[in-house]
Amino acid sequence: MSESKRLSDQIQRALRGDAWHGPSWREVLEDVSLADAVRRPIPQAHSIAEIVLHTTTWQEVAKRRLDGETPKVTEEQDWPKAALTSEAEWTAATKRLFDTGQTLADTVGAFPEQRLQEERPGNAGTWYQLAVGILQHELYHAGQVGLLRKAGVSAAAPKTS
Repeated sequence: MSESKRLSDQIQRALRGDAWHGPSWREVLEDVSLADAVRRPIPQAHSIAEIVLHTTTWQEVAKRRLDGETPKVTEEQDWPKAALTSEAEWTAATKRLFDTGQTLADTVGAFPEQRLQEERPGNAGTWYQLAVGILQHELYHAGQVGLLRKAGVSAAAPKTS
């Protein structure tokens, strides 16, 4: 397996599971309702919804950079406001996280292995560092969501049928 494919596999594991580090995005977002997603159990911390939107932004940015673009990211794009008002919007936001994550993983997997150690034009670091950096970003924020859930987000109200 090429290094590009290994990196792609790790991004997919961070998204969907079977990862050594612990719960994947799929696992930490399981059964998170809109109310849970926008709740802020730690006052100075971001909400789950904000973290999902932020992570999605950076998946898209990393993919575009791997495609040779040089997108600039505004503060509003970096940490979008989670103005979600329905479960359908929350479901769409999480679907987008997984869709953009899969597109990123596919882009990393198709990246020419011989170019991974090349310096990125106009940027500090190599293509490999970009791919590993976005993987680390995925894991960091999935861990934050796990901690927010433990801080009481998902335990706030029992679900009734």
